Amino acid sequence: MRILNQYFPGRVFVLLFTENVLILLGVWVAACVHIGQFNVALLYYPGLFGRALLITLVCQVCFYFNDLYDLKSLSSPLQILLRLLKTFGMASLILAFVYLLIPETRFGSGIVETSVIGVALLVLLWRVLLEWFNRVYAPGDRILIVGTGPHAQSLAREVDGRPDLHMSVIGLVSENGVGPETSTSGTACLGRLEALSQIAAEAKPDRIVIAVEERRNHLPMDTLLRLRLGGTRVEYGSSLHEKLTGRIPIDAVRPSGLVFSEAPVRPIRYRRAIGAAGALLGLIVFGPLMALIAIAIKLDSAGPVFYRQPRVGLDGTVFEMLKFRSMRADAERATGPIWAGKRDPRITRVGGVLRKLRLDELPQLINILRGEMNFIGPRPERPHFVETLRRQIPFYDARHVIRPGLTGWAQVAYPYGSTWEENKEKFEYDMFYLKNMSLSLDLMILFQTFKIGLLGRGAR
Repeated sequence: MRILNQYFPGRVFVLLFTENVLILLGVWVAACVHIGQFNVALLYYPGLFGRALLITLVCQVCFYFNDLYDLKSLSSPLQILLRLLKTFGMASLILAFVYLLIPETRFGSGIVETSVIGVALLVLLWRVLLEWFNRVYAPGDRILIVGTGPHAQSLAREVDGRPDLHMSVIGLVSENGVGPETSTSGTACLGRLEALSQIAAEAKPDRIVIAVEERRNHLPMDTLLRLRLGGTRVEYGSSLHEKLTGRIPIDAVRPSGLVFSEAPVRPIRYRRAIGAAGALLGLIVFGPLMALIAIAIKLDSAGPVFYRQPRVGLDGTVFEMLKFRSMRADAERATGPIWAGKRDPRITRVGGVLRKLRLDELPQLINILRGEMNFIGPRPERPHFVETLRRQIPFYDARHVIRPGLTGWAQVAYPYGSTWEENKEKFEYDMFYLKNMSLSLDLMILFQTFKIGLLGRGAR
């Protein structure tokens, strides 16, 4: 299933619906056991249904924070079991806190405890059963890749890395008669491009993906058209790569692929007004916390509270971005501008906590209020690095067509970039965002940012 121009396993949405039903049914069964009779009318009793919905909501939030709907990260029933135990433990603590604050939302003694244990077993059994059913009976998408170069090899690895989508590469087709007998992922080369019609007849692919290094005057368009009209899907490798990974492979994409894209590249209406209003509200809500952080920074190390750093923003203009200082005041005196590394010795004790929870970024609410940034967009980079990266990465200045963001797609989809290769990959996520910009994608980024900040993932 494709959402926001990315592929998601269809069973994610099956799980989301069915597990809500299982949780509600689990609460109903626990209530029936408690009163000693199974009564369908209890499902319609307002007090019971409202309290059951509260348990369902808390459980679903815990499912989300423990990545139980990120199927590509779940490799075994044991891993599912461990995450479920963690999830329902977290849900129990949250419910206990809610019941302490609002006692009238609590069930009678024993019902919640029975519900949580019963639902945990039901969800585990349902997940194992659904995974077995998908593995045995779900139809797979058989992919034939035209090409044997680096782009084709990379695409084969990406497909092999997503077993949750039930896609498989059945073979490669050499565009020029030159190529390995097998790819780095172990996929066989089935023959030359001239024999594509025969190869397709024998292999019977569901999809043919064009991943040749040079397309001009090489592709057998008559054969591809006949296969397309016969029901075989034909698409470019860069398009499939984008849907699999949520990033645009810069080395493989051509300017025409971006210019003539079907994606509606247009700014979200009222983005500036919404950003300013949100920043003002954020400064009011987080003002007391920001004051406490400022005091902690002054007590921890010598130097100013705020760190002011030039960054490149909209249309390449340079502005001064604000952050809470998380490093020593003389951190770059000897080295000049460098990216932060893992366990960077320049980071202070308070700074380490601020970076882990992303609290050092809070002063950028002022940048948003001033119109220099927005909540969502490519993260602004320092002029020194921009000059280097724009020479090394194609289309790099495209990230300056909108205001930079407090957070962005690259920030939630990829860890901190401290090398040229890592920044190149992060830029590929920025390009995906620019091409697929929408309110729904912005909301997904905000939810992911909140989760990442709360769990302290990926910070340096």
